[in-house]
Amino acid sequence: MKLSDAFKPMSEKQIHAAVIEHWKVYGFPGTLVATIPNENAFGQPGLTPGLPDLMVIRQGYLGFIELKREGGKLSQAQRDMNNMLLSAGIAVAVTYGLDEPIQVLETWKIVRPTITKGRR
Repeated sequence: MKLSDAFKPMSEKQIHAAVIEHWKVYGFPGTLVATIPNENAFGQPGLTPGLPDLMVIRQGYLGFIELKREGGKLSQAQRDMNNMLLSAGIAVAVTYGLDEPIQVLETWKIVRPTITKGRR
């Protein structure tokens, strides 16, 4: 790896893999973080443009997370889907980079916090 590669922002695919791995290690029992395989699924029945990247479930809770790389932008289909989900009372988070989706999973009580506030 070149030194310059170490400073490149993570791709959405890398963020996706890291978030799933984080849940596998730190996830609470009885929770699920599942990929919605919509990328490059052209022509498959049920393909819905704008679906978020991750579905998040725990007892009595359903949420969705859209993963974006640093500087990434939502498409119009993603904005429309997020508005539909929010109007139906379903939690949706748009996150950038790796730290934000992990913070959302902690807030939604899907994963154990990995850093105790006030301590390092």
